[in-house]
Amino acid sequence: MFCGDPGSSGYASCAEQEGLFAIASLIPAMLALVLMVAAFATPAVRRNPSLRTQTLGYSLIAWCLAGFTIVLGALPPL
Repeated sequence: MFCGDPGSSGYASCAEQEGLFAIASLIPAMLALVLMVAAFATPAVRRNPSLRTQTLGYSLIAWCLAGFTIVLGALPPL
């Protein structure tokens, strides 16, 4: 969402909401980090290559979601 010109009315609240949206990207980022650690640290996942691949795939999806939300939240108010 584009917030308009920095001098326009409502720009500050729009930029603040967009900043909160960018901070919300921490949720999928933390999920991705947990999945990556689980893929390499959990013995049950390490023994099964297909389960490790699936876990890393979900981690990649979570990283993509985190990147997408931070781009949506951080770039428009600039």
